Amino acid sequence: MFNFSDHEFASPVRRRTFAILIGLVFAGFIFRFAQLQLWEGTELRGAASAQGIKRIERVPVRGALYDRKGRVVAASIPSYTVMITPQDFNPYRRTSLPLLAKILGVDTNYIQIRLNQAGSYVNFHPVKVWSDADAKVIAAIEEHHDDLPGVDISFESKRQYVAPVRASHLLGFTKEISEDMLDKVADTEDSDYYNPGDIVGTTGLEYNHERDLRGVKGYEFVAVDARGQRQARFKEGKADINSIDGESIQLGMDIDLQLYAEQLLAGAGSGAVVALDPNTGEILALVSKPDYDLDIFSGRTSKAEYQEVMLDKSKPLYNRATQSAYPPGSTWKLLMAAACLQSKTIPFNFSIGCPGSFTYGDHTFKDDAAHGFVDVHRSIVASCDVFYYRMALMLGIDSMYRYARIFGFDSTTGADIGYEGKGMIPNTRRMNKWYPKGWTKGYTVSQGIGQGEIGVTPMQQAAYAACWANHGVWVQPHAARAIYNTKKGKWEDVPIVSHKIPVADTVIETVRRGMWGVVHEPGGTAHAAETPGAHDCMIAGKTGTAQNPHGKDHAWFVSFAPFDHPKIAMCVLVENAGFGGSISAPITRKLIKYYLYGDREDSLPKILPNTPEYDKYRAEKYLKKQTPAPAPKENPAKNASNDAVLEEKKQG
Repeated sequence: MFNFSDHEFASPVRRRTFAILIGLVFAGFIFRFAQLQLWEGTELRGAASAQGIKRIERVPVRGALYDRKGRVVAASIPSYTVMITPQDFNPYRRTSLPLLAKILGVDTNYIQIRLNQAGSYVNFHPVKVWSDADAKVIAAIEEHHDDLPGVDISFESKRQYVAPVRASHLLGFTKEISEDMLDKVADTEDSDYYNPGDIVGTTGLEYNHERDLRGVKGYEFVAVDARGQRQARFKEGKADINSIDGESIQLGMDIDLQLYAEQLLAGAGSGAVVALDPNTGEILALVSKPDYDLDIFSGRTSKAEYQEVMLDKSKPLYNRATQSAYPPGSTWKLLMAAACLQSKTIPFNFSIGCPGSFTYGDHTFKDDAAHGFVDVHRSIVASCDVFYYRMALMLGIDSMYRYARIFGFDSTTGADIGYEGKGMIPNTRRMNKWYPKGWTKGYTVSQGIGQGEIGVTPMQQAAYAACWANHGVWVQPHAARAIYNTKKGKWEDVPIVSHKIPVADTVIETVRRGMWGVVHEPGGTAHAAETPGAHDCMIAGKTGTAQNPHGKDHAWFVSFAPFDHPKIAMCVLVENAGFGGSISAPITRKLIKYYLYGDREDSLPKILPNTPEYDKYRAEKYLKKQTPAPAPKENPAKNASNDAVLEEKKQG
């Protein structure tokens, strides 16, 4: 058995080794202690108090809208929203609810209603209770952060209308998604995208191109304590999902033409103007009067402004360009002439005598004049009713219906600007339904001149005019010209949809020559549309005066120009105004001459929409809107470009 002495066991080598090991252990403890206290202390203290992970939604910036020349029409600017997470807010409701209501300047019931509306949705998801919060509200909430558990400020955006036009019914507006809209998307692929309080395109182009404009939501994950208050970013933000901003859209609209059309139609009364590029179907201008200020629906809306629009008996929200159906009057004669020639109901050299009236049965249908002997060409130029009374009987109601369908009537055009009416074209089946006690061919006689049961929309009429301009090629109207593909980083043109109608070229050319004569030949009904001189626009068109049982006649004019190489097709309708040749034709002349040559017969309005002068006018008329929230740094180059555009417009 070995026997070690104390001297042998505690040798100098062993003592030094043991001391070094002890020193290293203590050094490690000291280093770790310093690391925990000095470098990781803040994060660990937050993690220690954190009780869960909250997902915060990051809403993308909505895509901008530009006109055909690249000028900004509608942009998106910063907006701040007050959010409440019910799970974190409810335990402290007794003290937090009155405080938040005081900060927002509302009754506690308002906040309670907002929370209840989201009750059927997840209790852990933040609910938007106050949009477009101003700087004062944001500062107050931050000041009382500890007293408002579950209350957060979220960054969003809202529309800012930049161009000096209204374009209400073309652009449409965005607003907070309703419960009905949420129910409609519940069984669609959008069900996981929308939540109560989200902003969604509701009318016009904003509605039709919602998926393009809205972008893709992102999410930020944060650690929160037992009171729902943020402590730290989860995994230092590595788990966050970035949002993708919406795709911008270039419109076919020309700001200058749109502004002039709004000005002219406002001076004439209620009605609609639709101008198209006949080669592409792009909507150059679309006006429906009365209209409204889109800014009312952007951010918070004053009660006075909202009530003025919603209670207005003239229904400014109603789009007369696409939803209202009117008798087309004599503009229908172009279709009637083509139908009779194409179906060989009459030969090209057919003519009749017009004594100024036509009697069928015991009823006499009057004309505005005795036109003498009239052939197809002259019937269009002079707008002879007697000629088409007889053509209606020869052609028959069902053949009229078939050709109406060929020219795009009795169906929507497919324009991408929200809800669109089909109008109404009679046929035997429909007439039997409408008149169960019986009807006679006398009804068909008046339908031959675009009266009676026929109803068409201004949008359909504009596409109809473009079809004549295109020598029988019908082109679908569309507002969007190109969409910016964010993934590819480039603009992509919107496809052109068109088809050749089954009508012979000789028939089309006969009608086109008649439209030329309407404006330029003696006895034509639209000499007011003629533009003689150096800037002769060579307009071709057809007037229409549609009888209105509720007041004065509606004034139509459908047209295109220049005759040989059309660049614009147009429909102008003025309600309760009288004759198309004296009311709508001059408006057409001014707009086409301005679009083709830049000649403006009227000076600019004193106050243009979406300008500082207009904002001052609104402030004087309505309750002032809340002060906007602080905006991010602006792009000087972009602002300078926009300012230059506005200055150019002011100078004409």
